[in-house]
Amino acid sequence: MLGLNRFDLAELSTKLQAKGFDAVKENNVSFGGGGYGIIGEKVLVGGEGHGCQQDVLSDTLKASVSGGYGFFNVGYVVLSERGFRLFPMLGLGGGGISLRIVKRAVTPTFDEILDSPDREINISTGGILLQFGVGVDYLLKLGKDDEGEGGLLFGIRAGYTYTPTKADWKMEDMDVLGGPDVTVTGPYVHFIIGGGGFGK
Repeated sequence: MLGLNRFDLAELSTKLQAKGFDAVKENNVSFGGGGYGIIGEKVLVGGEGHGCQQDVLSDTLKASVSGGYGFFNVGYVVLSERGFRLFPMLGLGGGGISLRIVKRAVTPTFDEILDSPDREINISTGGILLQFGVGVDYLLKLGKDDEGEGGLLFGIRAGYTYTPTKADWKMEDMDVLGGPDVTVTGPYVHFIIGGGGFGK
């Protein structure tokens, strides 16, 4: 599953730019996977997960901004005809943003790491997510048997991901004060290719 996601990273980008880093892009390319089943020809139940990462640099440091989330989805098939399915869906899940900062330097020796272990910092924030969207799938039938029909599945998902609560930044088990507000909130478009089928 290949996707385009827009996250709310403006405050994080401002903080990093003030320290000499490049700007963080709010538009991200994500990769993930998922699946679903249909109950009674109408009710869709499934799940999905996605992740993305981008790096921004300063003169001496590299910051890796990573985002990830997963959803349990429920939908309802409003159209099923000639291999096409159209369905709105709602998702409940969780996700977050992590920030990893490392020094830009030559490869260290083992002794150098022991002498100066504070070469890397990891902080993160996350929480509950909601998802509202619509999906369109097309099944290219390649064969059938007594159990049903199967083939390649092509699909598109579009919608909006929303974070209803504000989450604090943490470094391991320690709270980090004064962090920027960042959320996995924004529109998305996902493109899907995989296997699928219709049972009898």
